[in-house]
Amino acid sequence: MKTIARIVAPLLLLASSFSLAAKIPQTDEKLVAQASHIVRGKVLEVTTKVEKSKIETSPGVHKDTIYTITVEVDEVSKGDVAKKGGKITVLAWQPHTREPNHPSSQGHEFIPKKGDTATFYLTGGGKEPFEPITPNGMEIYSVVVD
Repeated sequence: MKTIARIVAPLLLLASSFSLAAKIPQTDEKLVAQASHIVRGKVLEVTTKVEKSKIETSPGVHKDTIYTITVEVDEVSKGDVAKKGGKITVLAWQPHTREPNHPSSQGHEFIPKKGDTATFYLTGGGKEPFEPITPNGMEIYSVVVD
């Protein structure tokens, strides 16, 4: 019995190390380095939809909430697609359903609301939609309380 435990325990540890886990917040330096665009602006609209997860692909029922965020750009610190005074669309996500429930990527920590002012550290743009770096690619400065 001890022999089986000596074999099974390391295998379980090894298997668990391959699962997706929560991603630690990026430092300011890493956010700047990874972002293709950095913009600050006011959130004009946020819409949501729930769809099959493109992130979690393990067996089971996995759905994510997709946030479509329309931003009026006040300032551009990096990148050439977004323009001051223009509007951009940002796609963010958070897990909605994980069955069976197990640790996985948590998506974006905070989602801004309509009227919020935020800085967005983005990838994509052009042919691809803008996406904030996970998990903390959106810094919300002024918060609208519902």
